[in-house]
Amino acid sequence: MSTEPPVTHEHQQPVPTALTDAPTRGSARSFRLALWSIVTVLTLVCAGLVVVNLANGPRLLGFDVDPAGVVTSANQRLVLETNQLLDDVTAEQVTLVPAMPISVDTSTDSVIILFPQPLAYNTEYTVGVTGVSGSSTGQSSDFEVSFQTQEPPVFFLSRGAAPDPQTGAAKQPDRILRTLIGSNETESVFEASYIQEFVPIGAELAVVTLNADLSSTLTRVDGAGVASALTLPGGGAVQDLEAAPGESLLGFRFTSTTEAPGPRYENHLFLFDLATGVADPVLGLESEPVQAIDWGFMPGRAELVAQLYDTSLLLVNPLKAAPEGGQTPEPIPLGQFSALTAFAPDGLRIAVSDANAQFVLDLSQGTEATIAAESVPGTSRYTAGLRFLAGGDGFVQRLSEFDPDTQRVRQNLTLVSDGVERVVYAPSSETESIVGFSVSPNDQYLAVQIVPNRDTSVSDGYPLEAQATDATTLFVNIATGQITRSVVGFAATW
Repeated sequence: MSTEPPVTHEHQQPVPTALTDAPTRGSARSFRLALWSIVTVLTLVCAGLVVVNLANGPRLLGFDVDPAGVVTSANQRLVLETNQLLDDVTAEQVTLVPAMPISVDTSTDSVIILFPQPLAYNTEYTVGVTGVSGSSTGQSSDFEVSFQTQEPPVFFLSRGAAPDPQTGAAKQPDRILRTLIGSNETESVFEASYIQEFVPIGAELAVVTLNADLSSTLTRVDGAGVASALTLPGGGAVQDLEAAPGESLLGFRFTSTTEAPGPRYENHLFLFDLATGVADPVLGLESEPVQAIDWGFMPGRAELVAQLYDTSLLLVNPLKAAPEGGQTPEPIPLGQFSALTAFAPDGLRIAVSDANAQFVLDLSQGTEATIAAESVPGTSRYTAGLRFLAGGDGFVQRLSEFDPDTQRVRQNLTLVSDGVERVVYAPSSETESIVGFSVSPNDQYLAVQIVPNRDTSVSDGYPLEAQATDATTLFVNIATGQITRSVVGFAATW
């Protein structure tokens, strides 16, 4: 007989439905209450923000400026972005420190400040705008932003000492050096035994070197210093190497050596396409290859101006294709002048000269203006070189004065702007000669190439682009006339 207690089972009654549904309905009510509370709060916050925005003036969200571009070309912009549509802002509401000319425009919710002239290198600029008014609120605010400009590198060529037969010393290498005006340090970016000339092409260089037979080698040097030879039209000499800004094009005059096989060239103008590695002759009137004594690219454009043997000038667009079924447009004759002097950065004007005067040709208007040098009693004064400024219509010219009493020629560089002429640089001695000069892209500095003493100067003997062995470049502040730095070398190029 079993002694284990009997197993009993309790009967579990089902939970009433009303009891299980009650928490669910409570949760739903809580969720709806929380949702409505959140919506109410967000609505109040948004309404508050709207009220704040209506009560306050525009707020500056940010600004955009190119620190490198504002020092290399004219008409660069600073854009101030705001959170509201704006009433028009005038130039009187804007201050720039240090002061420079500006113009102002308003575009929906942005203030656009235009710099007609490039800004100074390595300078902190502060822009203040007062009374910026929202067009829908009528409320106004004041803004202030600051930015630091950069300085582009400048390149120059320094030629090494010639071989010395007496000591047996070998030729010292020529070097292309890179530096900053605001620094005393230089960096060698390319070396070769005989460098004739070079041009920057973006972050790279194109370099012409001389071979033993006086023919040329054209070399492309990348940003890391790696050099690669480019294919020329044959064996020959390259002169007047230039690069087209914004285009993958090099241009040069080419003359075949006497022993070179194939077609013969004499001062023929060629364009080298860096993208394809092909050099093609430039075609002039009646599609004949151009033989030039001087030439140059129009800045910022593909057109070029070539001076022919008869001194006539041609405006040529070598990249303009012929219309379908038609012929390539003919080059445009610009007249005859003894010298092609300079190209304006605006790509519209060139400076030319004849035996009596210097002229500025505006190719966009078809006009010609004479540049007259002021006469000095007892001397014969004449212009010998000109460089345009990037901003405005000003230029720097080299003036020479022949004194019949001393039989000496005095030189100086003068700035001509807004009808006012001012001496920027004068040689420190009677024996110093100004050989050439260039203007920095921001109109801040002159690079003045001099021979310190022409009476004792010795040529380096290069068959093309020969220079004095003591060629020196001075960097002169145009505003103050102060010499900020000097280097041994020439062909300073930004």
